[in-house]
Amino acid sequence: MRPLRLKMSAFGPYSGEQEIDFSQLKGKSIFLIHGPTGSGKTSILDAICFALYGDTSGAERSGKSMRSHYASLDEITEVSFEFELKDKRYRVNRIPEQERLKKSGTGTTTQLSEATIYSIKDDGTEEIIQSGWSKVTDEVNRIIGFESEQFRQVIMLPQGKFRELLTSPTEERQKILEKLFHTEMYRKIEEMLKEASKELKKSIEEKEKKKKWSLEVTGCESIDELEEAIKNNEEELVKLTLEVEEKSKKVKEIQEELNRAREDNKKLDDMETTQRNLQTLEGMTLEYDKRRVELEYARKAGTLEEREALTRKRGDDKKEYEKSLNTKMLAKSQAEEVHKRTGAALEYENSRELEREEANKRIIELNSYTEKVESLDSYRLIVKRLENELENLKHEKQKIQDDQIKLQRDIEDKKERIKSSSDIAVKVPLYENEYNKIKGIYDKRSILDKYYEDMSVALKTYTYAFEEFEKSSLMHIEEKGRLVELQDLWNRGQAAILAEKLEENTPCPVCGATHHPTPAILDGSIPHEDDIKEKTALVERLENQRDEKKKLLDGEALKKANLQSRIKDIEAELGEDKNQTLVFLGQRMDELRKLYEGALEALKELENIKLQLDEAEKLEKIEKEKLEYADKNLNLKNEEYQKNIGILNERENSIPESIRSTEKLTRAVGLEEEKYLKLINAFNSAKKEYEVSQTELTQSSTSYLEAEKALKDALDKYNKEKADFAESLKTSGFDSYKEYENSKRDEIAINLLVQNIKNYDGKLQSARDAYAKAAKNAENILRQDIQIIEQNFRDAEAGRDSSLKIETTLQEKIKSYRSHYLDIQKLQDEIKKGEEKYSVLGKLSEVSNGNNGFGITFQRFVLGVLLEDITDAATERLKLMSRGRYHLRRTLDRSRKNAAGGLDLEVFDTYTGIERSVNTLSGGESFLASLSLALGLADVVQSYSGGISLDTIFVDEGFGTLDPESLDFAMKTLIDLQKGGRLVGIISHVPELRERIDARLEVIPADKGSIARFNIS
Repeated sequence: MRPLRLKMSAFGPYSGEQEIDFSQLKGKSIFLIHGPTGSGKTSILDAICFALYGDTSGAERSGKSMRSHYASLDEITEVSFEFELKDKRYRVNRIPEQERLKKSGTGTTTQLSEATIYSIKDDGTEEIIQSGWSKVTDEVNRIIGFESEQFRQVIMLPQGKFRELLTSPTEERQKILEKLFHTEMYRKIEEMLKEASKELKKSIEEKEKKKKWSLEVTGCESIDELEEAIKNNEEELVKLTLEVEEKSKKVKEIQEELNRAREDNKKLDDMETTQRNLQTLEGMTLEYDKRRVELEYARKAGTLEEREALTRKRGDDKKEYEKSLNTKMLAKSQAEEVHKRTGAALEYENSRELEREEANKRIIELNSYTEKVESLDSYRLIVKRLENELENLKHEKQKIQDDQIKLQRDIEDKKERIKSSSDIAVKVPLYENEYNKIKGIYDKRSILDKYYEDMSVALKTYTYAFEEFEKSSLMHIEEKGRLVELQDLWNRGQAAILAEKLEENTPCPVCGATHHPTPAILDGSIPHEDDIKEKTALVERLENQRDEKKKLLDGEALKKANLQSRIKDIEAELGEDKNQTLVFLGQRMDELRKLYEGALEALKELENIKLQLDEAEKLEKIEKEKLEYADKNLNLKNEEYQKNIGILNERENSIPESIRSTEKLTRAVGLEEEKYLKLINAFNSAKKEYEVSQTELTQSSTSYLEAEKALKDALDKYNKEKADFAESLKTSGFDSYKEYENSKRDEIAINLLVQNIKNYDGKLQSARDAYAKAAKNAENILRQDIQIIEQNFRDAEAGRDSSLKIETTLQEKIKSYRSHYLDIQKLQDEIKKGEEKYSVLGKLSEVSNGNNGFGITFQRFVLGVLLEDITDAATERLKLMSRGRYHLRRTLDRSRKNAAGGLDLEVFDTYTGIERSVNTLSGGESFLASLSLALGLADVVQSYSGGISLDTIFVDEGFGTLDPESLDFAMKTLIDLQKGGRLVGIISHVPELRERIDARLEVIPADKGSIARFNIS
């Protein structure tokens, strides 16, 4: 980061507007900010730090408190800082919260804080990157690569804070190096190894649990015991199979006996049933004899029906002939009337012969104009075609003109759309960056919420595990105390038993003494040895239970600690954003996604519209050419049209007006032909009608005479047939016509009677045959008690099923044991392979996560190597500034046993040959060491190209603590930095520095605030 321009208004000691243009340095890479104490030198660094991060260089004053005491209420406190980083220019503008005059009316109002960061293009135009106080700070963190605290430790070394980088805790130094060298990858490797090791260990434990569960399910202690159990069960299964076969054989025998008994009883039942059926049918004989008589008379009546039908037909014929005679008499009268009327009509048409001849002459005259009229019509069609073509050309020309106007409007519209789309499309990178940023925050916030939920569960589980552990511990302690009491009672009891057998001057079997002054006395009952063993076993079980609870508690504690660590890491990464809700972040993400997608769509549309604009401009050129061609064709077609109009007028004058078209001529000819045809048709029709009436009169007279004869014949036949039918009734045995009518049945009824009698006869014979057969089958058979045989069968089945169930259960047990046996074998193989893998992976995880003698993680190891490079670079300068006395070194010693190591610093004193802590350096020595470390850090960062550019450093005071010789060495070191193009700003009131540095930013106190200006010698 290299400063370009700083503007301050009503900030600190600068009451008015103060601008510092760093381009006035004109290539000089070291300058002095000089002025009396309290004049406002440090305020310049405060303003830069405030613009970037919203706080001051020492982090001890807020922007709000930096408002100038000299400023009036109508002046706004504001800072604008322009800087360059990696060939890109930026400008940050901040206004802190403050009181100001109202824009209208009297009194004051609160000016809320504002912040905006701009990107400055090569042409000087500015584009807003981000706005909002915290959002601008986040954007600065992203661009520069440092947060405020790290910026003050590495780039801006403020007054009173200069030694922080040198003496800061290891954790803080680690954060700085992580930011500088982007070593997050190594931390991820640590986590990956740790997680993989944890998962593998968990997998092995799970497999062990599955193996233990499989053995517990089978009730075996080992896989060998399980194998023996399978063998024993298979031997028992063989015995059970033989038993099932015997019982199944017995069931089959009883089944056959039962089937035979059921079959014999069924034969007896069949005989009784067929006997009852036969008796029922024999009782219906009289009824079916009556039906046989009814059938006989119905058949006789059926033979007379044909004769009766013939008699009725003769009567119907007589009536029809009578009706026909009347009809033909009427027809003869009508024919005579028609013949008279048609004769008169024929006579009238013969009188119109002259009229028919005149109509024929007129038709011939009109047909003579046919050729002329057809020629006239042809010219009319030519003129009409030319007129249509002329009109089409006019329309085509108008369409081309309309298309041309439409194209021009379309071209203007596309130009406007290109302009508007360009304004949106240019924001694609901004929206993409903002979207990705908010998405990252959203994802982390989602993970954080999940961790919060997991933490809530983990706390409950941990609490429960702790309570269970305490209960188990208390139970163990109580039972162990009781065990001690029992053992004490037992010991004292044994002593009392021995004491009972002691005799004076006889050696004690325990201690050998011959004098027994206070022998043990039995006090109460002695505990039984089994009670002690039982209590000992109980204590051991409780101890094991306590240990198990402790393991569970330790596991839950580890889970809780891991979750706390993860929550802390993500909260640190999120910063202020951890308080944002997912709903808000989701809405903001949707807004930015829509803006980004809209900008992408605008970018895509921009290219499409440009292509469309090119096509439209080409079409416009083509339309102009088409318009010229249409004008030319229109003029030629108009000339041809006028010529044919003249010829048409000339031919129309040679033909009567009433027939100047084929249509009119055809209509006139048609009218005349129709008139002539009507005359001819009327004559022919009258003649034909007369001839037809003559024929019809002759035919009707003949038909009348034939009808009279036919009626007489029909009457004779009817009378004869009627007499013959009456004679047939008497011959067939019917006393009257009524008796004949009652005996008549239709064919369906007769068929039903026949079928009914036939069915009865068949059933009767079948019943007789069935009874005879059933009686024969039931000969010499006695009825048996089926219930007794069925009970025997059920008992045999129950015995077989019981054995079969035991056999099936044993088969399933063997199958289950074999399955568990295979599972256990497989699990043992997997556990062995997992343990072999874990022996490597677990060790890698332990070493990479700091479980080693130095407490150094993989990331710290990498950072330690980088710190070695930094201390080497720093030592080169420190040796020069300390006249070879001090060397900076990285130490592997840890300040605390449980602290992580690898990033602590110490100084080697060549005068004493002893390493010691950097905190033991004096003020001047500490200043030189800190300056060397800062410069060495910048060198290494530049050489590693870690993505952060350290091409500026500000040093606020510290030079006053140096003796003249050390000051010379320090200045020589800083001046050497100009060779690398690095800008060095020094704030100091030391006079010697003013004499040595020819580029100075002079801060001059005035009556109302200070003024700053460059003085370049």
